[in-house]
Amino acid sequence: MFNDEDRREIFEAFERALGPGTAAKVMTVFPPVPWEDIARRSDIAGVRGEIAELRGEMRELRGEIREMRGEMKEQLARMLVANVGIAFGTAGLVLAAAKLA
Repeated sequence: MFNDEDRREIFEAFERALGPGTAAKVMTVFPPVPWEDIARRSDIAGVRGEIAELRGEMRELRGEIREMRGEMKEQLARMLVANVGIAFGTAGLVLAAAKLA
């Protein structure tokens, strides 16, 4: 890979051989980063597709969470009613045991 010093040497060589204007034009063709770090349009399109897919999955997940919340609210109401019944039953047993004692 080329570093800034290497790029400067290459530019100076082009400048000597082709002149300053043409050397500058040629250097614009070469990216200032390694080629593997440059994203192509197909790469960006692929990422966009993956993002769209993730958004769809997130919508599904939100729907499932809403369903679970509803189920949990139903279960909570049932448990509350059951616990109130158990509490009154226990209180009745305690009072009955106290009268017997």
